[in-house]
Amino acid sequence: MTILFLVYLALLVWIILLKLQFSISDLDTVRSVNFIPFHYDREIGAPFHIREVLENILVFIPMGIYIQMLCPKLNFLTKLMTVMGTSLLLETAQYVLAIGRTDITDLLTNTVGGLLGIIIYAMVAYLLGNKIRANKLFTVIATIVSIIVVGFLTFILFANW
Repeated sequence: MTILFLVYLALLVWIILLKLQFSISDLDTVRSVNFIPFHYDREIGAPFHIREVLENILVFIPMGIYIQMLCPKLNFLTKLMTVMGTSLLLETAQYVLAIGRTDITDLLTNTVGGLLGIIIYAMVAYLLGNKIRANKLFTVIATIVSIIVVGFLTFILFANW
């Protein structure tokens, strides 16, 4: 499970910091901060970006699930703060490295995604009767998804080489 979590973290960094780019030179050199939740500049387009919000939520759901599995003894608030702290670290890194827009909306939606992951794990564990079964199920799902994603990314990398 720890290896799968590390694979997830590597993918998370690649998605959030490197914007799915294979070359650092392809990244925007932007350094901006937005402290107004769900506020988007006119230049970006629509006043509210539901797709971006949903993507931020979805990409952090596994974080909540992994935290539930790897740190079962932590209390709920500590787990949630770990998710938020990870998001804050990535958002801060975007600013420091000047490779993206640091946005409070991202912090909020990432945290909601982690919260959903925590809740999903708890619900599945309850429905399956215990955490051992839930861990087995999520380990199988994480393994399958990791193999597919890493395989797909490897294919894309070699196809664009």
